Amino acid sequence: LPYVGILKAVLGYVDTEHYGYADLSNEINLHTGGINNSILITADTKDVDNYSLKFEVRTKFLADKAATTIGLVKEILCTSSLEDDRRLYEIIAESKSRLQMSIGGMGHSISAMRAMSYFSKTAKINDLTNGISLYKIVADLEANFGEKKEELKRTLGRLMEEIFVKERLMLNVTSKEGTDFMERELEDFVEALYPSRGEVQPKQIHCEKKNEGFLDASKVQYVSRAGNYKKEGYEYKGSLRILKVIMGYDYLWVNIRVKGGAYGCMSGFGRNGDAYFASYRDPNLAATNEIYENIPNYLHDFTVDERDMTKYIIGTVSEMDTPLNPSARGRRSLISWLGHVSEEDLQRERDEVLSAKAEDIRALEPMIAAVLKEQNLCVIGNEECLRAEEAMFMELKDLY
Repeated sequence: LPYVGILKAVLGYVDTEHYGYADLSNEINLHTGGINNSILITADTKDVDNYSLKFEVRTKFLADKAATTIGLVKEILCTSSLEDDRRLYEIIAESKSRLQMSIGGMGHSISAMRAMSYFSKTAKINDLTNGISLYKIVADLEANFGEKKEELKRTLGRLMEEIFVKERLMLNVTSKEGTDFMERELEDFVEALYPSRGEVQPKQIHCEKKNEGFLDASKVQYVSRAGNYKKEGYEYKGSLRILKVIMGYDYLWVNIRVKGGAYGCMSGFGRNGDAYFASYRDPNLAATNEIYENIPNYLHDFTVDERDMTKYIIGTVSEMDTPLNPSARGRRSLISWLGHVSEEDLQRERDEVLSAKAEDIRALEPMIAAVLKEQNLCVIGNEECLRAEEAMFMELKDLY
């Protein structure tokens, strides 16, 4: 899976049959709104252990550019050359640099993802394809490129033949003009893909609790706790969206940001049950963990008047019903379809948000207590600070 993350970075940035990589970039910019690769991991909202995993190639174009754009996508997926060692090394080095910047600038997201990877298959895949696990592989490849380049090229070539198979292709098209204007181009594209080698047996994703502390030279911490409420028998509720707003503007904000001096605080509650709490550029560690532990007590005593509750609801709805351009609407449709989220589910969530009362927030106490009971912790931060709290962790290791 980490090599799929590397393949994402390579395709579109190496020579193809008809273009050098610089000319290819010019053609993409000239004729399209971009061609982007990503690993699309979608949790199944109905089955906590199930998920969808796709290599996604996403593009935007005007109708009269359909043939050119689909031709460029076909060129990238079917004729990309992996033989230029110098270019491949440049991409690996750039990927390492980007991942370092991502971990340094988004430590809250990276540590939350890592904490969820201890129990969540989708978070584990995210970490393998775009997190600390991927960074470790890329850093090793950059340091030992001469020894490992042939294995790298063989692996990427094999992945292209195993992933870009016409029998497993899914097309998601958002268009005012239907698809008739590009049917022929799509047929040619499908026929150019690799033939199936037979039924694919998915590898098992094994999650393991590690409770890691990652040591770096910064003076601050990114402290994350995570758990899954569905595995404890609870179901998703619209009131969890309101709780996210309450955490960000009241409890976590006041205790971690205002009193604790951190730059920020975050929380998230997925439909599949995965939930997390995280701090951003936080001078504290044990104190922040204690604040997380006291969230159920806060919810038990939660009381606000109708005016403040209405403000929380308005803040929640503003995130739910933001206007979307056609591209974003099409992508939301795809993710909802893959995750088995129906229009009825969205309306039920909206109704639960609009009708929520203070008692609905108090009712979330046992759900959040179940999340915290799992004691999944990941921290990225100052070596001295983490070593001083070594008893909190199962493992301490260098980040870079």
